[in-house]
Amino acid sequence: MFKFMVKAWMALALFALVSLSVGGFALAGNKSWPKKIPCRVNDSNSPEVLITTLGDVKTPLSQGVFDPKKDEVILEDGTVIENYYRDSLGIKFYRPIDKRYFPHPPAGWCSWYYYYWEISADEVKRNAEWMARNLKEYGAEYVQIDDGWQGRGRGYGDNRDWTTVDKRFPDGMDGLARYIKSLGLKPGLWLAPHGQSNKEVVRKWRTFLVDDSGRSIVKTWEGDYLLDPSKEKSLEYLKDLFTTLCDWGYEYFKIDGQPIVIREYKRHKNAMSNSDEDPIKLYRRTLRVIKETIGPRRYLLGCWGIPLEGIGIMDGCRTGGDVYLGWDGFFVALNATMKYYFLHNIVWYNDPDVIYFRSPLTLNMVRAWATLIGLTGQAVLTSDRLMDLSEDRVEVMRKIFPAADIRPLDLFPIDGSKRIIDLKVNHLGRSYDVVGCFNFDGDKKDIMYLDFSDLGLSDEEKYHVFDFWNKEYLGMWDKGYFVHLAPSSATVLTLMKAENFPQLISTSRHITQGWVDLVDLKFDPEELQYDGKSRVIADDPYELYFVYPSDKNFAVADVKLRGVDVEVENHQGWSVVRIKSNKTKVVKWSVKFEESDIYSYPVKAPADVEMIEPIGFDAVRIVWEPTYHPNSGYCIYYKGEKLGVTPLNEVILKGLDLNKRVVEVSCVWYDGKESVDRLRVELPYERFFPDEVFLSDIEPAKITSGWGVPKMDKSLNGGVLRIGEKEYEKGIGTHAISDIVYYLKGKYSKLIGEVGLDYYSYSSKQGSVTFEVYGDGKLLWSSGVMKYDALPKKLDVDIRGVDELRIHVGDAGDGINYDHANLCNLKVVK
Repeated sequence: MFKFMVKAWMALALFALVSLSVGGFALAGNKSWPKKIPCRVNDSNSPEVLITTLGDVKTPLSQGVFDPKKDEVILEDGTVIENYYRDSLGIKFYRPIDKRYFPHPPAGWCSWYYYYWEISADEVKRNAEWMARNLKEYGAEYVQIDDGWQGRGRGYGDNRDWTTVDKRFPDGMDGLARYIKSLGLKPGLWLAPHGQSNKEVVRKWRTFLVDDSGRSIVKTWEGDYLLDPSKEKSLEYLKDLFTTLCDWGYEYFKIDGQPIVIREYKRHKNAMSNSDEDPIKLYRRTLRVIKETIGPRRYLLGCWGIPLEGIGIMDGCRTGGDVYLGWDGFFVALNATMKYYFLHNIVWYNDPDVIYFRSPLTLNMVRAWATLIGLTGQAVLTSDRLMDLSEDRVEVMRKIFPAADIRPLDLFPIDGSKRIIDLKVNHLGRSYDVVGCFNFDGDKKDIMYLDFSDLGLSDEEKYHVFDFWNKEYLGMWDKGYFVHLAPSSATVLTLMKAENFPQLISTSRHITQGWVDLVDLKFDPEELQYDGKSRVIADDPYELYFVYPSDKNFAVADVKLRGVDVEVENHQGWSVVRIKSNKTKVVKWSVKFEESDIYSYPVKAPADVEMIEPIGFDAVRIVWEPTYHPNSGYCIYYKGEKLGVTPLNEVILKGLDLNKRVVEVSCVWYDGKESVDRLRVELPYERFFPDEVFLSDIEPAKITSGWGVPKMDKSLNGGVLRIGEKEYEKGIGTHAISDIVYYLKGKYSKLIGEVGLDYYSYSSKQGSVTFEVYGDGKLLWSSGVMKYDALPKKLDVDIRGVDELRIHVGDAGDGINYDHANLCNLKVVK
């Protein structure tokens, strides 16, 4: 007991000494970069979690330190990895991001994903005006006009002319830029500068790739003509073009189709005026001219795919394809994040494309998308008709503006889609985790076990748990927490190590919960008083959430503020201080606490089990009768050890040990006191392995996909499973490169089914894959290369004695484009 009190007092005393002041939104701009940062080079110590950081974070999950100046990793065991990005990750043109002029990623609005080519100056103005009134004070800066402003043609290719302006912009692009700036915002512009479709421009400059008769050698999405980068005049052309655009007043340039430019320069090297030059070197030279012309204070965004050749020149980059309206569009951003997040805020700012806030996305979907962007700190742009959004969606939007100075702990590309993002924050003496838990399934709810040790948290400590989106304190718990997730949703939990004094666990302004809004914070342990400064937004209630130890309750006794309205809510275990100001400003506040009584209910154990449902070869769903009398949740025990707390009368357990059959459930109150008795649940393992079973009815131990998220009994796109003209009711829709793993415990003798490319590939007349079956690491069967028009191929594989069954879908060596693969009627038989 004495040791605990000394430890708690030392933590309290150290916390009381903390008092830091920070500037505006650009918090990172006040700190040195490049600087050494903690890192992981693989996820072996916590494979289910993507870890991000904000501030000077320390975690036992770190495997070493990365020095961005040297491009060097020093692991905990002393191993030195030189040229880590350049050689280990293949980033040939590695250079640390220059944060002097852009200390944080861009935030704003893009016209494309609502208006497409039907954009007009009037609509741009309406959105900009709304943004100035409703979002500027939250950190929105840019109004980016996308394709459609040009005055020539309509649609891809024909309208690639940057010298004319559409009649829908009657005051010209310069007039529109001036109007946007008059609102206190920055205008941005889309173009594909290496292409051109105006023959008069081509004839004037004589610097495009043409044959002897003047006909285009390269006609692509980029335009009817493509610049010859080996000609000096091409550099003059680009300088002239971007000088004009800068003179118009634009400060953000989205240059599109860059992978196409790179591809065509490689293909047509011999057609260049100087064919001896390296095409990549020539391409980078064009980028340098663009960046030198626009200058360091104007933002250059590369787009799309991922033009890694632009690293060191581009300020940011679109890292994936175009998103689209609907839940499947979310996965475009998710895949781009998983694959390329290791580049973000290290070499440039990642842009996984815009986030939609409008219907038909549900509010849960919008929150999930916002969680992905907010907890990774990537560029945040919306592309809705802003004035049409409902207030609940605007509220979600504001929670992720501006983009914070978040960067990865995980410095490696991620295979598959992780369902947990752990943002570790250290700010003003507050260290906490903001954890996003995702359910990607659009049809089924899920229960995720959040093991605190997977976050690098101690098994010996308790942690306060706060639900950010629902603004609710969930209690003080140890070991873990079972998160109940609706279909297509995300829950954001804030975890903070519990002390024996009041703690500020959350603020309402931003998903980072303090980084953007808290300017100063002190705690006086003798007076039981916090003194702080916060940035508040006019007419937006600002909330401070305080939590208390479970065995010693407190309440807010007094709040001191000037010139603002204050409301206080005291609950057992937590309090809310709500500040309302009619002006955007920094407010100075003091909150004093007093001890309060604790109510404890004598909880009783659940009476009986309602359902035991095997959902995998080593997973089970257990439902029990909810207790009639009040409780704060249920403690779950397995193999004699506590796993954590579930707030509802249901859990899903995975990774079960077939030699351990007993699960125990107790009831628990908010103060941590459990029922004396426990409900004993014996698992019927004989039901876990039926004589035969479709694998789509069993949750895999692991499943990855090169694009999208695999679907059970549906194609990857959510439609009927089809191979050629044949339809199937059962199976798995995935995309190369994919791995699907099951642990069979040696219970089955045969794997049967049919495989092939999905009808999407068949109708597109593109795509080729290979299917392979592995048993405990040994290749058991291979389909060979299957193209889009191949008939279904049957498999009948001997899997006797196999524990780890892995089904691999390869890309046949030609990339993953259109590689939609179906594993139909896939079944294991005893």
